[in-house]
Amino acid sequence: MQLQKNEIMTGLLVIGTIAVVAFLLVLLGAPGLFRPLVTYKIYFDNAAGIKEGAPVMLAGRKIGQVQKLFSPVSSEEQKKAEEADAAPRSNEPNPSPSPSATPGKPRFEARVEVQVDKSARVYRDARARLMQLGLLGDMAIDFTQGTEGSGRAKDGEIFAGERTPDLGDAAAKMLEVIKPVAAEATNTMKDLQQTAQNLNRLTDENSELTLALGQFKTFGQHLSDLTAPDSALTHSLTNIEKISTSLTENDNIKVTLQNLRSSSEKLKVATTELQPAGENIKQFSETIKTQPWRLIWPSTKKYAEASPTPAPRQGTSTVRKSARAKPRRTATPTERTSSR
Repeated sequence: MQLQKNEIMTGLLVIGTIAVVAFLLVLLGAPGLFRPLVTYKIYFDNAAGIKEGAPVMLAGRKIGQVQKLFSPVSSEEQKKAEEADAAPRSNEPNPSPSPSATPGKPRFEARVEVQVDKSARVYRDARARLMQLGLLGDMAIDFTQGTEGSGRAKDGEIFAGERTPDLGDAAAKMLEVIKPVAAEATNTMKDLQQTAQNLNRLTDENSELTLALGQFKTFGQHLSDLTAPDSALTHSLTNIEKISTSLTENDNIKVTLQNLRSSSEKLKVATTELQPAGENIKQFSETIKTQPWRLIWPSTKKYAEASPTPAPRQGTSTVRKSARAKPRRTATPTERTSSR
């Protein structure tokens, strides 16, 4: 009897476990079976990374999941998506311009259908963003920035989605920003390389700078030798100092100046005394140049005699100057011989 009770309890436990598992599977596979759901259509320019079953959130709280993906979309759906994108922007106080599509290329190319809890407060002017959960997480859709005045979104409502820049987009933008910087860095590196080459040439063993430094070093050594305590320059300066000290102590400079002054006065007197002798020597040299025969016949020399000055006449206003008589030309020995 006890055995039958245990078997019955075991069977009931197994049946209950199977029922719970089946309920969970049905709940996960068909979430709208036990709670009401609504479907929204969200249009994106690129739905890369999003998958069916991806979470749908409302300001960071999960309210549903992605149901289906469609790509591409028809032109009519694109127009509806653009109208849905323009409607919330017109209600803003300072509407920001929507990103323009590339000319000749449609702006919306993918449609994502999501199922969310009907009780979730998703408003008609809410923004649907396609974002990445974490740095390397899965993609998800998040509804934000909705206002109560626009009203609750109904089943089948259309939203224009925005794709937040992911790591790839950020890397592309960073590459666009870094590209000119990298070009400048490359040019700078080239300049630095050229500068390094120039420095290598300057610091080469046979460069002018190295030779100049070697000569400067040699000059410094010579200057050090000149200024050494036992150098010739030091001895010369010491001797000059001794001479100047001795001259200062014994008043030799004053005595020398006095002697020089006395000598100059004596020389001046001697010059005055030698002046007549100089005149005689001058006359002697003139006589030798003009009348050399006077060395043999000195008596032939004739001196000019001064003529008397006539007395001035009365009544006349002119005064005659005294004039010397012209010396008479003395006959040369040859002329005297010929005259004989």
